[in-house]
Amino acid sequence: MPTTDEHLARARQNLEFARSFDLDSTPYLDWVVAAYFYAALHLVDALIWHIEKADPEDHSARRTYLRKWYLTGISAEYKDLKDRSEDARYRLITFSKPKIEKQVVPLYNEIERHVTQLLAQHP
Repeated sequence: MPTTDEHLARARQNLEFARSFDLDSTPYLDWVVAAYFYAALHLVDALIWHIEKADPEDHSARRTYLRKWYLTGISAEYKDLKDRSEDARYRLITFSKPKIEKQVVPLYNEIERHVTQLLAQHP
């Protein structure tokens, strides 16, 4: 099972991937949205491992953890970001630079802030 550090490394990798696209010109904005979501997923999994030494095996299992005290503060943001990712991947909803900047990045930033804060508070 991946450790906290391994999940954090994968989150950084996904975030770097998301940020590597030029939002003004790339035709792959759906991948940007998906990468932000997967970065957030690994942040959440890092915190779950850090607190409980557990590794959710799928999205359904992860939903159970999102109801716990240490994740309830971002459960709505996580669900919204997951929904945006599914919009891009499955429902083929088109994203634009402004839509990503207003609907995707702030959700990711709040998840990152929350996870970083809790990791620091619970060494």
